[in-house]
Amino acid sequence: MAEADGSVRDSAPDNESLVRRVGPPVSLFLVLAVLGLVVNGSRLGLDLAGGRLLPVGSLGELWTTYLSGWHQIGGGTASAAPASLAVLGALGAIFTPIGGPHALVAVLLIGDAPLAGLSAYAATRKLPASRWSRVAAAAGYALLPAATASVAQGRLDVVVVHIVLPLVISGIAGLLARTGAGWLPASSACAVGVAVLGAFSPLAQGLALLGLVVGFVVLPPGKSLLRRIASVVVVVVLPLVLLLPWPTVLVNQPSLVLHGLSGPAPAPPAADLVGLDPAGAGAWPIGVAVVVAAIFAVAIRPRALMSPGLGVLVLGACGLAVVLLVPVSPLQGGADSAGFTGVPLLVISAGLLWIVLTALAKGPPVAVLRKLAAAGAVLVILALATGAVLAGRGGPVRSGGGDRLASVQADELARTGRSVLAIGFGDVLTRQTGGRLPRFGDEQIAVTASTPSRLATWESALRQPSSGATRAALEGATASGALFVVLPPGEGPGPIVTLAPDLAVAVQPTKEGRTVLRLLAPSGQVVLVPPGIAKQAVTSSSPSSSEGVTPVDAALPDVRVRVSDGIAGRLLVLSAELEAGWQATVDGKPQPIVPAWGHQVAVSLPAASSEVSIEHPSTLRDVLLLVQVAAALFAAMTAIPIPARPR
Repeated sequence: MAEADGSVRDSAPDNESLVRRVGPPVSLFLVLAVLGLVVNGSRLGLDLAGGRLLPVGSLGELWTTYLSGWHQIGGGTASAAPASLAVLGALGAIFTPIGGPHALVAVLLIGDAPLAGLSAYAATRKLPASRWSRVAAAAGYALLPAATASVAQGRLDVVVVHIVLPLVISGIAGLLARTGAGWLPASSACAVGVAVLGAFSPLAQGLALLGLVVGFVVLPPGKSLLRRIASVVVVVVLPLVLLLPWPTVLVNQPSLVLHGLSGPAPAPPAADLVGLDPAGAGAWPIGVAVVVAAIFAVAIRPRALMSPGLGVLVLGACGLAVVLLVPVSPLQGGADSAGFTGVPLLVISAGLLWIVLTALAKGPPVAVLRKLAAAGAVLVILALATGAVLAGRGGPVRSGGGDRLASVQADELARTGRSVLAIGFGDVLTRQTGGRLPRFGDEQIAVTASTPSRLATWESALRQPSSGATRAALEGATASGALFVVLPPGEGPGPIVTLAPDLAVAVQPTKEGRTVLRLLAPSGQVVLVPPGIAKQAVTSSSPSSSEGVTPVDAALPDVRVRVSDGIAGRLLVLSAELEAGWQATVDGKPQPIVPAWGHQVAVSLPAASSEVSIEHPSTLRDVLLLVQVAAALFAAMTAIPIPARPR
């Protein structure tokens, strides 16, 4: 009997301490992981695409696009690729056994809630609050409507901000509060976090740096002013260097700052903003529960420690005002529009939850208030979880890797280097991409000023066929190097093929059943144009004939060919958009660049046989990439603190 009683007494404490042994963060992660699987049950897979998320390329494609100085996007441009490709390429290498970068993106989207929850829990480790209070705040942050909406809509930039933001806020707060002997590792680690924010959301990076500078000015200097100044300089300057040459594009393209990588969105109603909902698929304005909790926290237990959370709240409100009140033209063209409010709403939500957690720090002094706080936390989390489960299951993101061309067409594109013109539909824009269908990162490459209007003209002519306009669109697309035209879902080839049987023919459709047209006129990355058509090329916006046009065996952007004797007035035309930086020589002598069809690069050729060289130097970009590599090495060596050697 004594042994039985003893065994019961021994097992009961073991059962009661099971949760303690597992630990609050593990419990938080497991619960949020299960909830994430439930919410994303319809999109489970390692190759997600849809909505604002284009299919993600392979590891080699990402690095090739990022390192290239010229991109066959929108007819060809030398604009720098987004730094997000480098981040996905570096981290995606870890996921090579299960698919590489597209598997990483799937993990980020499906695992957004548990990853953001752990991030928020770790960020609050130095706050004077109990572990379970931190778990409650982290769970609330993980289930915010702005996050569930971003996952459902395929807004990868906002998802990354959701995961990284708490750690960046914690790092900046730590640098402002205390700058001890380990200031350099802390500053470098914080700078890396800010750089990741900037790679996906320049707006989030700007808000983080603004908060850092304002905090440095407002807070008292303390005893280590020089270290604080050095920390601020590192966190401000190092991310900009780590992102080179991407910041040079942001200076000239404000839409990338305000619209982010995933583009604009309709302005949400005021009721949705109060509920911390950016509107669209994937969320309800259930975030009003967080707003109410913060108001009660301030009313019942106002404390001076709430000022940092209030500062983050004000910072997010400023970002929200800028996004909504400063409409800009989208990068790929169109009317001025506001940006997606997901990032500023996440910052606002982080400030509100910081206020609530500060009110719970060290526990309310009255037992009734402690019970009320616990009940309120449970209700808020249940409300957010209910909204996530019921609304987050919708949205256009699905597994399957997006649309693909037939293998024979993909092989021909790879062999010829020509492009695909994918006609837009709904919120999907018309895109022209070289060698493949559009991929993630293409929409963030700045095209020339004339490209959006030209693509819109082609789209209108092909969606509403008419004899003259449709033929002009097909001839213009062929001249710009396009080999295939992919029509919107549900549209057949009949009207276009009937109007221009000599210019296009229907071929095997895409994986999702979209009609594909093959352009028949001779073309290529580089073509030799006879004098008659050459005269038309420099005076007209689109060709009316391709007679005598000869494709040249050369690849962009650096072209070196030898042309034979011929008639004076010939043109060597490239399927590349005319922009600053192109250089040409004929027999070693500089030759001026002339526009062909109003937007393409061309060089006039002499009658005699000659050596022709056309290139777009990328020396400056190469130097910036070397500086970026040096900054990455510096960050890697300084972000990890080195323990002091014992005496």
